[in-house]
Amino acid sequence: MARNSSQATANKNLVCFSIAAYAKILINHLKSSNIPVERGLTDAEITSIEATFSFAFPPDLRPILQEGLPVGPGFPNWRASSAQQLNILLNLPALSLLKQVSEGSLWCPSWGPRPDRGGVNAGLEKVKALLRKAPVLVPVYRNCYIPCEPNLAGNPVFYIDSQSVRVLSFDVTGFFREFGMAHAPAWAPKEARRLEFWSDVAALGDTRRWWSGKLGGGCLDEVCRTLREGGWKEEEVREMMLMDGCGGEMECGTQVIGRWREEDVGWRVGLLSLVLLRGGWAREDVVYSLGLHDQNVIGEDGVVDDNVISYLEGQLCN
Repeated sequence: MARNSSQATANKNLVCFSIAAYAKILINHLKSSNIPVERGLTDAEITSIEATFSFAFPPDLRPILQEGLPVGPGFPNWRASSAQQLNILLNLPALSLLKQVSEGSLWCPSWGPRPDRGGVNAGLEKVKALLRKAPVLVPVYRNCYIPCEPNLAGNPVFYIDSQSVRVLSFDVTGFFREFGMAHAPAWAPKEARRLEFWSDVAALGDTRRWWSGKLGGGCLDEVCRTLREGGWKEEEVREMMLMDGCGGEMECGTQVIGRWREEDVGWRVGLLSLVLLRGGWAREDVVYSLGLHDQNVIGEDGVVDDNVISYLEGQLCN
């Protein structure tokens, strides 16, 4: 029994030193997890797919698909699906992004200013032009995609739907850990590689993530816009909007603080206000920059309540 336990520990901590070895272990793991896996794609099939859809499989995804083709629910069936079905999967990221642009919920500063003339259609045409130059996203599983460029191992996996774009894992091996794959390849990246177009969109999604509930989305998107117009760089805006003082995301509960509840937008704006105050901003500047006049999150004297600030300071790590 002890021997079996030690063997299991050794297997769990096993590190793969080649993509081919990793692909073999992964496919065996998927099979043992009752995920349907067919024989791997041949070189001829890979070449045909890439020629038909004008992309090249990333070099860390291709060996996996050639070792075995997962065909369980959610996995793209590169062999049996029709060209129309695969085209739909390949076009979904762009369609989801354009939906957000058309609704006015997404616009990246790196795209330049929104067109002054032509309304929504002009904005859509501008983003479509950028998408034509962006790396093609190859479906891996459901809403999870990996860029085909640069044609290198280690591209991040993105999660994309009609509401958000975000980095799901630093590479495809990190993605398959969600399926219980514990083997860690020696080449696994420690951070997400920056990619043309998609990294900017995902970064913008990160700044909106912690206020994406029913309360506060429009208000705090407006805060972001105000800060950018005030001269703050995108990375500075992102840092402030993600700030909880402890390096992670703040989990909002339902504790009552006077007329405040942590689940309310006021609590969240108050937290950002505190970050700015501790950074040396004058209270009047915070009120003006964040548009707090109309948000009912400040005291009658026009500044953030001292008791609220004291409470929020208690939530931040010293």
